[in-house]
Amino acid sequence: MRLGMTVNNLTPGDPIQIGRYRLLSRLGRGGMGTVYLGESPEGQRVAIKVINSEYSQHEQFRMRFRREADAAQRVRRFCTAAVIEAALDGDQLYVVTEYVSGPNLEEAVHSGGPLRGSSLDALAVGVATALTAIHGAGVVHRDLKPSNVLLSSVGPRVIDFGIARALDTLSGITGTGEIIGTPRYMAPEVLRGEPVSPACDVFSWGCLVAFASSGHAPFGGEALPAVLYQVLNTEPSLEGMDPALRELVTYAIAKDPRNRPTSQQVLDHLVGRSAAPEQTAHSVQTAWQQSPPTIQGTAQWAGAVPPGQHGGPGHNGPAHGGPGHGGPAHGGPGHTVATVPVGQPARRKKLIAGAAVAALVAVGGGAGLYLALTSGGPPENLALLYQNDFTQSGSGWSGGTYDGENDHGYAPEGYYALDVDGDDSVLREKAPVPFATAPPSTPDPTASPTPVLPARLLIGVDVGVRDGSSGRGEYGLFCRGEDTNEATRYEFLLDTTGNARLRKSVKSAGGELTKAFKVDLPKGQPVRLQAECSGGPQGVQLTMWVNGEKVQSFLDASPLPPGEIGLIARVGENSEAMLRTSFDNFTMHGTLENGASAP
Repeated sequence: MRLGMTVNNLTPGDPIQIGRYRLLSRLGRGGMGTVYLGESPEGQRVAIKVINSEYSQHEQFRMRFRREADAAQRVRRFCTAAVIEAALDGDQLYVVTEYVSGPNLEEAVHSGGPLRGSSLDALAVGVATALTAIHGAGVVHRDLKPSNVLLSSVGPRVIDFGIARALDTLSGITGTGEIIGTPRYMAPEVLRGEPVSPACDVFSWGCLVAFASSGHAPFGGEALPAVLYQVLNTEPSLEGMDPALRELVTYAIAKDPRNRPTSQQVLDHLVGRSAAPEQTAHSVQTAWQQSPPTIQGTAQWAGAVPPGQHGGPGHNGPAHGGPGHGGPAHGGPGHTVATVPVGQPARRKKLIAGAAVAALVAVGGGAGLYLALTSGGPPENLALLYQNDFTQSGSGWSGGTYDGENDHGYAPEGYYALDVDGDDSVLREKAPVPFATAPPSTPDPTASPTPVLPARLLIGVDVGVRDGSSGRGEYGLFCRGEDTNEATRYEFLLDTTGNARLRKSVKSAGGELTKAFKVDLPKGQPVRLQAECSGGPQGVQLTMWVNGEKVQSFLDASPLPPGEIGLIARVGENSEAMLRTSFDNFTMHGTLENGASAP
């Protein structure tokens, strides 16, 4: 069969058109739905995943699917198969993604053997780059595995991010009791039915890299009970891995998600510096094209499933750019995969950094955390642009006088109070700073111009937990906020157990940017919390200090737009928790450009 030829294996039960896309063939079927190869009116080939009706009839699933698909469309196109559009409201739910020609990692390793040298390095960096972009958009992949990584001509591409998470509304189990996902690549907390987080993707990344380097998954077992036991209780098999890569993989597949690095920390460690996805994606493409992996043979696409047959839940179909199916190598429906000639081995690219670049350190309580933080304090060369000690009401903050009956306002003792409980679980208070978040679209030449928030900001506040609090809660500062019902902002948070973390929320779909870091908080005393939120050419630098000591840092290469700053407090929705917080001595420092002065 010649390259470029398409087999029409559609059956009478398959549609011939979905939305504006003409269907060319069926790529495969799996636990969540059927994937088709389609073509737009402009001639662009796409992969279309149509969700099974047994799921789309559940309103909870539809709500979660709508949220996850919407978030997936915001994922930047670095080492991923981009989501082009999604049908979120009709009877037929589907997602349209970029079509990627090439084998998946599982088939490539089975046919050509484990990856070596720069091919393995490029795979590790490429998938970490994809996860950084995915997590930066507030999405969790949830089903990262070798068949969901396609080896295209320009490098590895991750598919199917976020969509499988919608099944968590149905407890992640099919109607026949089958687990959704591939257990040997799933994090222990997911197998235990605990909430998913970006940390579960980092675990899957470690398992995937181990498979690529050895040809077998790090957790063995044939029957499902044996696989589950291995993942939950035994140490991984990592024999033969490069020592530098093995150390990082070991941390990535820690049983406790609190002990794993974030995807950004994985990426920073691999390349030896603070890495933006667009930079590493280019490096991966260069290394991949100079030394591509070897794919043996000319395997014909095996996705032409006979009419009436399919693999059922968990079936691995052909590799493609659509979500949710991997399988035999192919270059499109009916295509053959040309053998990659084995030439002289290319010189190994320096993608893996030495241990001195980003150290693995132990933190209090025996919990390991992967950090690359300096000991420097907050910047001291920024101008004071705004301050408020809350000794007088009516200075622009909402709520009036706090008397214990209302949930926020100016306390007579000279602090600002925010109280939350399970019924009203989140309170955010915008700081009334005399700066606009962006220049007016149509400036009034007769009006005095309002200065715009500077690109580099340092905000700070003295914060404490007051008597009457119970249960678990968190509190702190936010920046780049959007004043809508669907929360969008960066959050710098302390919690009542003494942890510090950074969080990003996009239209109420939130995700941790860093794992929780234990902080020594003096009991019954306020602490000084400071947060830098500074935009630059590589993204937004987010840094957090507690009493002058740096506790968290993250560079977000998929930045939120400039927005509001302020205070926030939160407890679990519908929980029994009660959190009463005090905020005092709020300050904002920054750099004013073009000689502007603070109002």
